[in-house]
Amino acid sequence: MDKLRALQYFAHLAESGSFTQTAAAFNVPPSSVSRRITDLESMLKQQLLQRSTRQVKLTELGALYYQQILPALHGLNDAEDLLKQQQQHPSGMLSISAMPSYGELCLAPILSEFSQLYPDIVLDLHFSDQLSNLRRDQIDIAVRAGNAPDDRIIAKKLSNNHFVLCAAPKYLAKHGLPHTPADLNAHPSLRYRSPEKVLPWYYKHQQQWQELSAPIRLISNHGTSLVNAAINAEGIALLPEWGISQQLAEGSLVTIDVGQDIRVSTAESSGIFLLYQGLKYQIPKVKVAVDFLVSRLTL
Repeated sequence: MDKLRALQYFAHLAESGSFTQTAAAFNVPPSSVSRRITDLESMLKQQLLQRSTRQVKLTELGALYYQQILPALHGLNDAEDLLKQQQQHPSGMLSISAMPSYGELCLAPILSEFSQLYPDIVLDLHFSDQLSNLRRDQIDIAVRAGNAPDDRIIAKKLSNNHFVLCAAPKYLAKHGLPHTPADLNAHPSLRYRSPEKVLPWYYKHQQQWQELSAPIRLISNHGTSLVNAAINAEGIALLPEWGISQQLAEGSLVTIDVGQDIRVSTAESSGIFLLYQGLKYQIPKVKVAVDFLVSRLTL
């Protein structure tokens, strides 16, 4: 049995749920795919798939097996890409994952220039707050906010991720300007929802972090919705400074100083990081993309 080919068939089946689609992807008859999967199950002495006339599903053990083999299969693909491209100009599919607001406001505007410089690179953009596992997912480069990740991933800090309180001038004219953190509890707040939770607002009181109890007017996982709500005088927002630079410059939003930083995290350091695997930097398409993005986005 060609175990590698069987594993490739199995991984595709796990993702597509179809013997027909898997067979088409590898240009072989469905019977060949079925035979290889049966051989793999016999070798492992475990049932990996539940087959029916309508669909194919992973068994519980099959799902665990799929998660374990996926990084290895991706590593093999990366190694093949590396060898193929060592003597070539940058080309191929490049997957970039970024936070939606940052992707829209900071990343997307410079990618047309990158595409002009490297027309043989096809960009595959994923704008999501969901954290990507670069070793498991087929993501070449990720842009994320937070603290520097573990040492297994290379992280280039692009900028600080400083949050500021802001509101529309007409809102403050009508409801008054808060001067202390406690004053914020009398104003409606516009809150961001991360994949895990609605982000709290923290401030320091007697050297201890405390959470504000400002009433919530709007919750959204879309930064632009919060910016628009703030401009429309619906309340006070706590937003990253890089995300509202245009609104601050034109005066549709103004910052609010309550005497100390209001944060969405109690971590002492935070930033915007460009993340990639060290081995992948040797692939020309990844190298030129990392160098380009660092040069254009680092503040």
